[in-house]
Amino acid sequence: MRLTKISFGSFLLCIASLLASSLTWAQSTSVVGIVEGGATLIRQTTRYALAEGVALNEQDIIETAPGAFAQIELPGGVLVGIGESTRLMMRPRVGKGLAAPPLYLLQGWLKTSSSGTFGYASPTFEIATQAANTVVYTTGAQYEVFVESGAAKLTLRDGAQTISQLAGGDFAQRREGATPTVARRAAPEFLAKVPRQFRDRLPARGEQFAKRNVAPKALGEIAYTDVAAWLRTEPALRLPLLPLWRSRAAADLSFRAAAKAELARHPEWEPYADPEGYARRLAEEAERRRAREAARQAARAAAAAAAAAAGTGAGSGKP
Repeated sequence: MRLTKISFGSFLLCIASLLASSLTWAQSTSVVGIVEGGATLIRQTTRYALAEGVALNEQDIIETAPGAFAQIELPGGVLVGIGESTRLMMRPRVGKGLAAPPLYLLQGWLKTSSSGTFGYASPTFEIATQAANTVVYTTGAQYEVFVESGAAKLTLRDGAQTISQLAGGDFAQRREGATPTVARRAAPEFLAKVPRQFRDRLPARGEQFAKRNVAPKALGEIAYTDVAAWLRTEPALRLPLLPLWRSRAAADLSFRAAAKAELARHPEWEPYADPEGYARRLAEEAERRRAREAARQAARAAAAAAAAAAGTGAGSGKP
């Protein structure tokens, strides 16, 4: 990995560039260029073995096993290296509160290389890069971001949305319970754990697969454990996944039982994970509404009767 710094230069990059990148994505094809070790693709309700040459679709999920590595190549010559024990989603459909990114890194290792603008999101931050090579690791609220070359804007998504402008060689991190920091060199402990495949330049291989139609090998339907991490993330990301996966709750009783046990983490699944309980709750709420309305009507009737009685009594009095 190169540690030589370059000048930051003049650099204007905002979220509009991230959206523009996303639009370019939607009109082109992304492809898997390298697979080393165990890696899976979750597409709709099916798990596949990730393979070189597979074209990627919207909402595809890639997961790598310990020790594994994969590389995907995006339109515009963007290279994305995926380290071990990593979960990411391609072109997620998102709800309110999150601009649609080209990819969403839920956890793990990512190295990106682009000659122009590129950006993506995670639960903790958004990053927008300019002609940069970056290496990122994130899990939970923790992150480590190393700008190997080029420039980047790091925007924290929680709290006051702190923004850091990073130049080549800069290293930003936040540890559990600590304040975010930016240093002028990467921490030795970070460099020691960077995946070995990230230490060299990512090789472009997309042209080798441009005219090949590689179909991934199906491994079976998804279980709840395969997608649980995605169903526990932020609402803007997980809510659009409900129509994609709700059929599994109807088809697989174990999926339904597991989703029911975790309803506190994703309450929107109640009609599908606990349909009987959901129907009973709706009936009970309807009965309470009827009782409240009946009580209001009775109170109004009593008030009207009292007013009428008071008027009658006043009218029958002697002058």
